[in-house]
Formats: sequence, structure tokens, C-alpha cells
Amino acid sequence: MATDEQLMAEFIAGSESAFRELVSRYERELYVFLQRFVNNGAAAEDLFQEAFIQVYRNADKFDSQRRFRSWLFTIASNKARDYLRASRRRATQSLDANFGTENEKAAFADVLETDGGSAQDLLIGGEDAAAIREMIGRLPDIYREVLILSYFSHFSYKQTAEVLDVPVGTVKSRLHSALTQFGRLWKQRQAEQRL
Repeated sequence: MATDEQLMAEFIAGSESAFRELVSRYERELYVFLQRFVNNGAAAEDLFQEAFIQVYRNADKFDSQRRFRSWLFTIASNKARDYLRASRRRATQSLDANFGTENEKAAFADVLETDGGSAQDLLIGGEDAAAIREMIGRLPDIYREVLILSYFSHFSYKQTAEVLDVPVGTVKSRLHSALTQFGRLWKQRQAEQRL
């Protein structure tokens, strides 16, 4: 089976079937990533198409020394960020407007433990998937993105750093902060449910 990079080379050489194979390979994974990132299925479909249109139009700019998957997710992440910025400008009030304080966003405290385990355990274990999606949707974009790439798309720190165009240390810091905020939100949700 051809690698993604080999398929890109074939597409650049004129093979439309190689492009269709790339779209097919990433159809589910990229859509799920985008849907989790923007929390909107219809928008995720549009963004998926826009990402592959950009791949199609800019295939000749693909760096063959880079992994196709990272390049594709970089394009998709940029499209998703643009979509979120535009939708917030149109919205009368951002859904993230009341989320935390600046100090909480910058905190690097240990991940808070909940009755069901750490936030990381909850993300991996799939406990109460709808609530997890809601909690992730409430995270600021930079934390939501790193969490989705790392946990749901199974990108390594290095791959996540490539997609986000930041150092690996920044990925680790953002991921830690994302898990910290997720843990706070989860613990708050559990406390509200007990009332």
C-alpha cells in the first residue's frame, strides 16, 4: 500500500485517483477532528472540503520531506481557527466569554482529580461522552485544539507541534493547561449534579 507521501507524489504527477485515495483515507479522521474542534457538524463538512480544496490547489507546494498528515491537519486547523474567529465576530456573545479568568488560563497547576479519576482518564475512558464534548467545547481554542490533536487524533507531541507551528514545550504546556481546565470543568459539573 502506498504511503500518503507517495500518493501526493502521484497526484502531483497527474493521478486524480491518488488524490481520491487521500481524501478517502482521511475522510473520517479529519471530519471528526474538525467536528470536535468547531463543535458543528455542517461546518466541519465544509471545512473538510475547504481543506482538501487547498491541498488540491497547493499540491505543488507540498514539502516531500514533511509528513502529509501533519500538513493536512495544519491546513484544517487553520481553516477551523478562521471559521471560529469569523463566527465569533458574527455572534452577539462568545460562548467562551464567561470561561475562567486570565490567571486560570495561564495556570500550570496539577490536573485536578475528580471522583472518577483524572481528566486524562475521563478523556481516554469515554465516560459520559456528551458531557466530555461539552467540556472540551468550553475550552479556549488553543487548548481545545491541542487536546483534540493529542488525545483524539493521536498525534505525538512532535506532530502536534508541527501542525500548530509551535515548539514541543509549548504543546506540552498547552496540553497540561487544557487538562487542568478540563479537570476544573468536570469537577464543577460533578458538584452541580450532586445538588
